[in-house]
Amino acid sequence: MTGSLAGKRALVTGSSSGIGAESARWLARAGASIIVHGRDPAKIAGIEAELRSAGIDVASVCGALDRPDDARAVAAAAMEIGPIDILVNNAGGAASGNGSAQWFEATPEEWESGYRANVVSMVTMTQAITPGMIERGWGRVIQTASAIADNNISTIPDYKAAKSAVVSFTVSLAIALRGTGVTSNAVSPGFTVTEGLRQWIEGEAAKNGWGTDWPEIERNAAAAIWPALVPRLGRTEDIARAVLFLAEPGADFVTGQHLRVDGGLALA
Repeated sequence: MTGSLAGKRALVTGSSSGIGAESARWLARAGASIIVHGRDPAKIAGIEAELRSAGIDVASVCGALDRPDDARAVAAAAMEIGPIDILVNNAGGAASGNGSAQWFEATPEEWESGYRANVVSMVTMTQAITPGMIERGWGRVIQTASAIADNNISTIPDYKAAKSAVVSFTVSLAIALRGTGVTSNAVSPGFTVTEGLRQWIEGEAAKNGWGTDWPEIERNAAAAIWPALVPRLGRTEDIARAVLFLAEPGADFVTGQHLRVDGGLALA
């Protein structure tokens, strides 16, 4: 492959669907070899087959990341495939399971589970994979955080706290990587349409009278849930473009940054 990332290998965690899958596609188009990761073998196989049919050098690893031993096993399997130049720490999610869990509804167990899934998993993968980047003098570590980290809301507090920690982790890692040729940055998506989110929005639309066709539902959902300066919901490709920018050699002067891709939500 030719392109800005030719000769580089990227591991994208949580890339069997959604933002992770789209990020893998964009990195692949720029010439990177891809390691797909997820927990569902069938979904992993689907993305792997899609990329391979497009002529991409692709491999995959399967496994959960929320326990350090499991994450280390996934990292070891990925590194057996070859040196990893780009680590996209994308896997995570809200332990409380939806976008409307109130502060006192999120249990301490969900807080703990969410922190493991969103923070400890990234720490484990980064500690396992980044030393090789340092040794080679080049690398990219990119976290998926969330625009919710900057918003003053009380819903899904476990997720908000975990993603705030991801932003802090990104900055401290960048400082630790000073002068190594390895950068650390985060991308913070706003309300971004994935398969799971669309299903949730369609359920809310039925309850709130937001319409019956998707364009109308999306317009009303964007206005009702998190009104941003750009009056639409995010697309997975919006986030993937930002990931690609941070992964490319041209971003070597960008580190320790928290790139919000949220339609101006933080300012609305």
